[in-house]
Amino acid sequence: MTTGRLSLAVVIMIITTAAIAAAQPAKAGRTTNGIAYDVQGEGPVVVLVTGSNLDRRMWAREAGWLASNHTVVRYDLRAHGASDTATIPFSHVDDLFTLLDEIGIHKATLIGLSAGSTIALDAALAEPSRVDRLVLVGPAISGFRSGAQLPFAAALVAALQARDYARAGEVLLDSSVFAVPHESQALVRQMVIENDRLWSVPRELMRQAERPALDRLGEINIPTLILIGENDLLQREEAEMLARRVTAARLVIIPSGGHLLNLTSPEEFRAEISQFVR
Repeated sequence: MTTGRLSLAVVIMIITTAAIAAAQPAKAGRTTNGIAYDVQGEGPVVVLVTGSNLDRRMWAREAGWLASNHTVVRYDLRAHGASDTATIPFSHVDDLFTLLDEIGIHKATLIGLSAGSTIALDAALAEPSRVDRLVLVGPAISGFRSGAQLPFAAALVAALQARDYARAGEVLLDSSVFAVPHESQALVRQMVIENDRLWSVPRELMRQAERPALDRLGEINIPTLILIGENDLLQREEAEMLARRVTAARLVIIPSGGHLLNLTSPEEFRAEISQFVR
């Protein structure tokens, strides 16, 4: 693509997405336990699960084009976006299934990015009959511990120990994990800064799965698409592990893609999702 110009394909995609979004207005709601969500479109259900420090605004483009032939559910994780913070023990998986129960959805395709992929994977293991398909983007597996040291870990830990949550956000924004094209930078910065309250949630309130996904990957028989950006080196090991251990999995590496793959590579992301999601 030439600098300063948009290809015809991109222009058409933008116009089409805007038209779809206008034609399929989202209906916002809130669960009894404080999870904020919106639903739009009609057809098979797709649930979009965000990464940590982000919220459902990250999926605006995807919700638009998916809603042309799917029911699309977006929601904010607990202590993110418009959802309540945590004051009692909670589970992200329980929050997800409570949301689906309250809006009357028994089965859905789950698309999760980063921490959202962890939630989607744990949900599929907890109640496989309720998950039609899995899309794991820049995936993280519960129970996995990497031997590699994150290049920004020391700075992030220091900021969190000092309770300097603004600084913690800047550390993340300066990392490769949150690197996105110029047109998405303002949105990503806004989400990371506005969601800094998540750092104040005591870790002991977050209930983990009794058995981490790492020990159970062979149990998954759900069609699974694993997407990872070529430049997302921090998650490559887990993506390749999923491809090896999950029977019905397919791994796709997106050239020049980053961790926030739907924002760094929207056209490629749409093409892969459109082929996979029914």
